[in-house]
Formats: sequence, structure tokens, C-alpha cells
Amino acid sequence: RHLVLKSPGQTCRIFSRCSVESSFLYLVRVHRRFGLCTMGSSISFTAAVDSPSEAGAKSIMSDAIDGRSAEELVAGIEKYVRAGGTARGLETKFDVVSKDFGVLVSQRFDIPGFLGGGSNTCHTWYRFDTQKNAAEIQFYANEVCFDRGEPSTTSCIKVHSSPVKVEFWVEAHELRNSGLVLKAMMDKVLSEMGTSAQSSAHQPSVSDASKLSVVSTPIEDSSVTPESFLEFFRKFLVTTMGATELPDESIIEERSGVLGFTSRSFVRHVMDRSGRTVRCYEFGEDESLQ
Repeated sequence: RHLVLKSPGQTCRIFSRCSVESSFLYLVRVHRRFGLCTMGSSISFTAAVDSPSEAGAKSIMSDAIDGRSAEELVAGIEKYVRAGGTARGLETKFDVVSKDFGVLVSQRFDIPGFLGGGSNTCHTWYRFDTQKNAAEIQFYANEVCFDRGEPSTTSCIKVHSSPVKVEFWVEAHELRNSGLVLKAMMDKVLSEMGTSAQSSAHQPSVSDASKLSVVSTPIEDSSVTPESFLEFFRKFLVTTMGATELPDESIIEERSGVLGFTSRSFVRHVMDRSGRTVRCYEFGEDESLQ
């Protein structure tokens, strides 16, 4: 008996208010640090507007910016990144290097003991196109994703002229997660099961060795069986994690932010009893679960 935990992901375009707050904020710091706005002015922006770059798509758009050209804004963003402006102050190691006509930012974070301990290094690769007044930003959540060339997200910045406006959106890619955060989740479940079995991140999947998962060692010392696991897990979510069971038997869990690394998020758990599988649908900060 093993537990296998994976997160396949789904490709989507992010242009919501929460993405403004988490990803667009550094653009505001760019302008303040390098004085790219006229004195006394501030940037305002609107989420989920029609994209001027791609018909039928939505983006985040700033209002018109006076006193600076599109070229100056893009140059200011690159200067900000190269100067280390994206550091969060929580890293144990922070590096900025030039890479393949772009800028690679590497951030190593220590993981709290209650999340399993250790450390994780994420990479953000910025590439600037001065001819198109644009930037592409690929985020890799860990070393394994970076080595495999699998970014979690690609953020796009396009600075328009006449009038000068900044357009921003994030493409969240279909990606299979198998890292330390999922390992910490599995370790919590294994502990509740009362087993001495251990889990490992980034392991070949039991069902498909070409894909990676978090996989436990054999579970031989727990009263929880493959047949009883889903009922055990339902009680674990409701009783231990404070989740809410709905009439359709799905379970809604609200997760709080952790030490500033993550924000409040909502998850819907759906039990597939015939397949002995729990599917967890992540909705980020959207409590409407849309």
C-alpha cells in the first residue's frame, strides 16, 4: 500500500484582482523606485478588461501614464530586476545573473519545520523585448521544474504607446506538481494515519514512471486500508482541518496563508470511491469557487 500525491494543473489565463495584488505590485515599486511616473502621481489599474493585444482575451490594464515613454517604462522594469528589486527579504540566498539574453533571478527559501523543513529554490527568468516594449517572465517553482524546463506560469507585460499604458496578464500552465509542499501535505496525512511510512518528493509515479509524484514507502502498520482510506480522509478534512462537507459529498477547505509565502485559498475535494482517488480542485482566493 502506498499513498501517491500529484497535482496535474490546468492551463488558464489569470487576470483577476488577486493576481493584480500578488503579481502586479512590483510594477508599482518599479515606478516609485526609478521615478518613472510624474511627481505626485500614482498608478491605477483595472482587472479583467478586454486585452488590446489579443482579441477575446482579458488582461490587467493601467490607466494612461503621463510623462514617460513606453521605452522608458520597459527600461525601468529591467533596471529594477537587474538591481535585485524583486527580493522579498525572506530568502536565505538571492542571486541575479544574466542568462540567454535575459535575467535569471534565483531565490532560496527555508521551509518551516511544520511544513517538513528543508529549503526550496525557485527561479524567475525575465526576457525583455525592447523592440516590442514587452517582457516575458517565466516562473519555476523548484529546481526540478527548472531543470525539466517546465515553468508554472508565464507573466506577460506589454507597454502600449499613445497613450502609454501597461498591460499585464499571467498564463498558468498545465503542470504536474510533486514538490515539498505536497510532500508536507502527505506527511500530515501519514501522521494522522499513525504509520511510520515516509514520503519522498519528485519520485517516479507508481502508475506511470515517466511522471513525477510524491510517493510514500509501503504502509504496513496502519489500521487504515485502501478500502477505508477515503472515509478516513473525509473525517480528517472535516474534523482535523475544519473543512465543510456539502450535500453533494464534496468537501470545501479554506487554507490560510503561511508566513507571507501564500495567501488564503479555497479547495474543493471530490471523492472518487470507485478509483480510490481524491481530486482536489484549487480555486486560489476565489471563495465563489468559479
